[in-house]
Amino acid sequence: MNTLWQDARYALRLLWQQPGFTLVAVLSLAIGIGANTTIFSVVNAVLLRPLPGIAQPARLVDVHATEANGSSYHAFSYPDYAHFREQNKTCAGLTAYSGIPLSMNAGAQPERLFGMIVSGNYFDVLGTKPLQGRFFLPEEDQTPGTHPVAVVSADLWRQRFGADPNLVGRTITLNGHAFTVVGVAPAGFRGTWVGLTPDVWVPLMMQAETRPGGQLLSRQARWLQVTGRLKDGVTTQQAQAELGTQAAQLAQAYPETNRGLGVDVRAASMLPGEVRGAVLGFMAILFVVVGLVLLIACANVAAMTLARASTRRKEMAIRRAMGASRRQLVSQLLLESVLLFLLGGTAGVLVAVWATDLLLAFKPPADMPISLEFGVDVRVLLFTLVISLVTGLLFGLAPALQASKPDVLSALKSDTPGGSLHRSRTRSVFVIAQIAISLVLLVTAGLFLRSLRNASSIDVGFVPDGVETLTLDLRTQGYDETKGREFYRQLTERVAALPGVRAASLARMVPLNGNNMMTGINISGHEPPPGQHALMVGLNIVDGRYFETVNMPLIGGRTFNETDRQGAPQAAIINETLARRYYTSANVAAAIGQSFSFGGDDDGQAERVVIVGIVKDAKYETLGEDARPYLYRPLQQSYSGEMTLHVRALPGEATRVLAAVRQEVGALDKDLPLLNVMPMTEQIGFSIMPLRLAATVVGTLGLLGLLLAAVGVFGVVNYSVAQRTRELGIRMALGAQPADVLRLVMRQGLRLALVGVGLGLAISFALTRALASLLYGVSATDPLIFIGMALLLVGVAFVASYIPARRATKVDPMVALRYE
Repeated sequence: MNTLWQDARYALRLLWQQPGFTLVAVLSLAIGIGANTTIFSVVNAVLLRPLPGIAQPARLVDVHATEANGSSYHAFSYPDYAHFREQNKTCAGLTAYSGIPLSMNAGAQPERLFGMIVSGNYFDVLGTKPLQGRFFLPEEDQTPGTHPVAVVSADLWRQRFGADPNLVGRTITLNGHAFTVVGVAPAGFRGTWVGLTPDVWVPLMMQAETRPGGQLLSRQARWLQVTGRLKDGVTTQQAQAELGTQAAQLAQAYPETNRGLGVDVRAASMLPGEVRGAVLGFMAILFVVVGLVLLIACANVAAMTLARASTRRKEMAIRRAMGASRRQLVSQLLLESVLLFLLGGTAGVLVAVWATDLLLAFKPPADMPISLEFGVDVRVLLFTLVISLVTGLLFGLAPALQASKPDVLSALKSDTPGGSLHRSRTRSVFVIAQIAISLVLLVTAGLFLRSLRNASSIDVGFVPDGVETLTLDLRTQGYDETKGREFYRQLTERVAALPGVRAASLARMVPLNGNNMMTGINISGHEPPPGQHALMVGLNIVDGRYFETVNMPLIGGRTFNETDRQGAPQAAIINETLARRYYTSANVAAAIGQSFSFGGDDDGQAERVVIVGIVKDAKYETLGEDARPYLYRPLQQSYSGEMTLHVRALPGEATRVLAAVRQEVGALDKDLPLLNVMPMTEQIGFSIMPLRLAATVVGTLGLLGLLLAAVGVFGVVNYSVAQRTRELGIRMALGAQPADVLRLVMRQGLRLALVGVGLGLAISFALTRALASLLYGVSATDPLIFIGMALLLVGVAFVASYIPARRATKVDPMVALRYE
């Protein structure tokens, strides 16, 4: 131990005595290790860090409904959940829950909250304890509308109620109904959803008051997520088998609603199942990218260490001559490498702290209580320590083995720094690897950046520029359908009459903002096979001026008007893909006047919906999606308590128009909160957020990799010039011109660059094909990107070689000839 401490002190002293080498090495490692620590911090926050307040999370399972087509991650109806809860023998408890928007009145202004409507055993199943008061009692989850009680989060208790110790027992108003606060959840508790922090929990039996319009007891209303806690000794497979049998029994007992429905039981995950695969895939890509940056940084430091080892030949020779074994020398040099990498890791943690704060800038543009904590905890520090130790040992081994076997006799005869041809080749291999990996990063960044540019120019089927949006949720204010319709009518009339407004309309969905609605329809001649559901198509509910407001071209027929009212024949507008695929392929306008029906089997008794218009195809979920069937329903015939107001303002009038719209909403209902107030361009920007994040991260890391590669080329060429000073002096004394020396020296750097670029192109061609599904309008092997990035890297290598080569032309032959 004493010897180890002495070796460590000696290593630190050497690093302190060579500040230039130490600074460049630590900065290089800080970039590589910091990038990896940053991504691991995200993975840790999303997947690994246990959610606070939950006991034994490993015993929790997520239960999803499955459909006949094999798709999973569907919700359950309350009657189905109640059956599973009462009949199953493998789970100690099953809880059901769903997220709901709430409006709270506890002061002068209404506040928008994110709530959870949960079964009475929710907190018991998760195994959490209240901070104050209690959780729900069994009788509070028995009969609809009889127990208006609520549990508030610790954050809401502190921030809104000043941590009032007497809050329990007081009344707050949620969605216009009085609720009694019975408890405060523990600090940090957010249930099983990562990233979302509920403000309030209310019992399922208060669904009519907090989630108006739903049908709690209907088997057709599937809106509940289910999580269970396995009994001791029970496996996930056993729970799957039992619940699957019960699902089959329900399908047999209720064929009209449960035909083909099953269950899928999996270990509980903090990520919703429907997005888990996409998130994991995206994280894997980021890990590969930051891993490449780390390899570049490590190769850079290894090459620098090899060059530094050449200057210590005499020191190593003296220590060997005095009896030190090669093992002792290797141990000393490896310790120096590990200490250097640990310093880089320490700096990398600081880089990660800054970078994770930067990632939060990519939070989706929505009024949701998104809470992502990327802080550095013990797990992150342990990851950084391990990666620093492992890379320090791996990339310090080659320099240590080279430096620990000097030619003792030749090293003791001369003070001249030197190195073997093998050592020089090893450094060259490291530099070639840096260049190749840098090119892979640059090509990937170029593909993402060009894809991002292409995404911005994709024809989405409408014109979002100049349209301002704000969402109104009348359900949270207790509006019934009659009152809601009147509110919408007055609002659109008032807003349309405002100065600076070109058009105003209402729509249930905003395309490309991460939300979507589907509906099943039956079309004569295209009936589904027996046992399968109706044809699923996209759906939006809009008023008459929607297509004018968003500039969506009408191909044929008409838009909605006052004739499409309650009691009138059902009307719909479809897109050209739906018309061409299911009605006529030759002339889409021929679909006008034809009809379809909603829901189950088309038995001729369902009310027919007449097609009155056809609009241009648009993008609805993602920019890269293929054309898909879509239809629009008139608001007057398909009322919804939540709508988004679209206002197309004249150029330069957006700010003034929004202020006027706020006044008009306040005049109609001063307690109604406005949600997601933003330009439509920001709403649809949600669809390219992963691409923008990838382009930003990979682009930044690509530039850092380019910088590290340039440092590597410069270091090798600069070191070569120092080693060949005598040779260059002799050449110049014999008549060599500065231009000859310049070409001679630069040839070395450019040769390394060309070999690295060739290798990098081959690797990039093989790897980038995996990115094809993430790109818009650009091939994964786009020749312009490949050639452009290769030329960029060669150009940087040219500059990095030119600087030391230029210095070589200034060597004084007389001085060089005296150099020994």
